[in-house]
Amino acid sequence: MQIFITATITILLAFSVTSKASQKHQSQEEQSWLHYGGSLAGDRYVAPSAISPETIHTLSPAWEFRTGDATSSTKYGGRSSKFRATPILLDNKLIFSTGFNRVFAINPETGKQVWTFDPKVDFSRGYSEMFTSRGVAGRKNLSQHGNQICSAQVFLGTLDARLIALDARTGQKCPYFGDDGEVDLSKGIRNYRRWDYSVTSPPIVVGDLVVVGSAIGDNGATELESGIVRAYHATSGNLVWSWDPIPRSADHPSVTSWTDGANSKTGGGNVWSVMSADAERDIIYLPTTSPSPDFYGGKRLGDNAYANSIVALRASTGQFLWGYQTVRHDLWDFDLASQPLLFDYIRANGQTRPALAQATKMGFIFVLDRETGEPLHEIQERPVPQTDIIGEQTAPIQRFPAIQLHTTDARPLHLWNNGPNHAAVCAKLLDGVRYEGIFTPPSLEGTLLYPGNGGGTNWGSMAYNPQTKIGYLTVNRLPTIVKLIPRTEFRAAKRRGTLNGLPAQHTAQNGAPFGMARVDVYNPENSLPCLEGPWASVVAVDLNQGAILWEKPVGGVPDISNDARANEWGFYASGGPLVTAGNIVIIATPFDQKLRAHNGTTGEMVWQADLPAGAHATPMSYRYKGQDYIVVTAGGRIRDSKQRGDFVIAYKLNK
Repeated sequence: MQIFITATITILLAFSVTSKASQKHQSQEEQSWLHYGGSLAGDRYVAPSAISPETIHTLSPAWEFRTGDATSSTKYGGRSSKFRATPILLDNKLIFSTGFNRVFAINPETGKQVWTFDPKVDFSRGYSEMFTSRGVAGRKNLSQHGNQICSAQVFLGTLDARLIALDARTGQKCPYFGDDGEVDLSKGIRNYRRWDYSVTSPPIVVGDLVVVGSAIGDNGATELESGIVRAYHATSGNLVWSWDPIPRSADHPSVTSWTDGANSKTGGGNVWSVMSADAERDIIYLPTTSPSPDFYGGKRLGDNAYANSIVALRASTGQFLWGYQTVRHDLWDFDLASQPLLFDYIRANGQTRPALAQATKMGFIFVLDRETGEPLHEIQERPVPQTDIIGEQTAPIQRFPAIQLHTTDARPLHLWNNGPNHAAVCAKLLDGVRYEGIFTPPSLEGTLLYPGNGGGTNWGSMAYNPQTKIGYLTVNRLPTIVKLIPRTEFRAAKRRGTLNGLPAQHTAQNGAPFGMARVDVYNPENSLPCLEGPWASVVAVDLNQGAILWEKPVGGVPDISNDARANEWGFYASGGPLVTAGNIVIIATPFDQKLRAHNGTTGEMVWQADLPAGAHATPMSYRYKGQDYIVVTAGGRIRDSKQRGDFVIAYKLNK
């Protein structure tokens, strides 16, 4: 396996000591949201917090901050900005990044700017992940006094493949990190493409190491960038270890699951989402993505582990511990977009077991022992539909966990009868499309993916209340049609055209005998779904029993008046939930532009507020100077305008 150790023995011995000490010495206020997912466990749980069903009615606006980083103009190829960050609380500052990769630090009590940093990303051309940055990572360096340079650090990954360390006090680059505060992440990457290899999610800091993945335009070709995950020493920026999910050597743990074994030229398998870590056990958990290209696997035959897998590595060394694959030989872009959730599983005899819950785009939740990868609930191995594409070999069976959040079997497609013209357009779109349940493979006639590759649970991830032992997540059920196009026809189309008469995204998949066309199952005349709902829900799950406790609609579509049922179907949530110690679940939504609070026990909506723009981010919460706050970034369409938002909005509990 490819593990490269460059740190000294001293660094590795100090790793676990510093990691444990850092948790003990953080202030109670800063512990409330020190990491992107609330904690290294990714639980999105805030404690202490007095925000409860009894007090939520006193939550009111506290302050509003605008970054100025927003665009809907043609200056950047007509692509809108994507402000999707969740701030962290570090060094008594709220710190976050924008889609332009600028970093802001603001006062958590007043919302006033303290400092800003601009990495000066080159936007003369478009990146595959244009204007996307979900946040930053932070670290307190306990070997230094609080007034020393970079005694608290902020780490930013950029669209142009840099890892930058900043002084949390000033926003200046840490001079001893890498080359003048930066590490060039393009170095050592096979098949590197400047505009297609980026970092869009925050790295993760475990002890003295900062670990970073990558985002890759992974449907462009068969041979793309390798999805190597790398760990750097947080002070020096020196490379400590790296690990490639795809085998490049005979001793890689997944080599037998690839037909071409150690000679694999496939790219991807990267970690574009957020990692989790168990610092006490010295384990980091990687949610890996699909190998390239997404929708044709004839050049990468086999199960393709450890792509589409949860991979556990020794955090201090990068040593492989275990891997669990959630999708074999992925042909649906069902990568792991959600951060793994770490929690304590309670056995029937009352004993606890360290566990991990992984939510997926399929609407599944896998619950595993986080030390061994052993499933803690029943996993069924079921036969799935097979391909008729020459050169392709689909996996004959896939894994189906006990927790499934929607129907996966073949079933009639129920068109939403939202007026005759709506039904007619949708019927044309779905005419001749193949669908035999989940894992129906891509085809020449077109295949329905349900849920679509953006569906199930995406990067919004899960929240978990350790007091009630309940997990919360949003689930989207908005399908996609994918069609394979023979290479000669694809060249003639020049990557443009329609799918069943509607405008579609076309992607080359160079090196494969097929290009690809993809379209969401919407009516383009009114932007409404073609199939009946529910379209999006917030769901409460007992992860110990594997049982769904309640499900409520999340989000909504404005001005649907001719079908009362549609108001109970929800409508898409990009970000995920947080949960407070007072048992309130908070979710923000993009299309109806709301911030909502649900009772964590019953699911009842107990509070809501209008946002000035759509929110595509997960909210965060903290206690500061005795006051409890909820903060959300709103970077979608501004209310009653086509412009994009740049808002950071805080609400305060008035006790």
